[in-house]
Amino acid sequence: MQIRIKHYDQLTRDELYDILHLRAVVFNLGQQCPCVDPDGKDRLAWHLCLRHRDGTLAAYARIFGPDAYKPGYTAIGRVAVLEAYRGQGLGKRIMREALNFLRQRFPSVPVVISAQSYLQRFYEDLGFRRTGDEYLEEGIPHIRMEFHHQNKKSML
Repeated sequence: MQIRIKHYDQLTRDELYDILHLRAVVFNLGQQCPCVDPDGKDRLAWHLCLRHRDGTLAAYARIFGPDAYKPGYTAIGRVAVLEAYRGQGLGKRIMREALNFLRQRFPSVPVVISAQSYLQRFYEDLGFRRTGDEYLEEGIPHIRMEFHHQNKKSML
């Protein structure tokens, strides 16, 4: 498995196509989320892609620098693993890579995520803490969670 992180401006057309395809398969088809996935925020983000040795985009996350997604925070979103690659720890691997990327560039800026509620424990195991009440996002229960680098450097 190979991980690459590129800013939107660095992506090739094929890479962008693979990203949008993976997100459509995971969110629109797999979770039956009726949202329009290209939300205009991709241009502001870095895109973490984990590819299988055969070239398949197996897992993905979108990473935002300070204030690009929420004032005072960096952010990670659109975390997705293709069903065929689940159960191999790829979700934790891409989250750790995304957190390391943010810690290296913006060590004093906390990270915020909008996590699907059923994944609260997954994110807590990575060092995130719930910071709000449950809410609906595209009809799916979510919670706001934060990560502060100084609290969990050793986990990464």
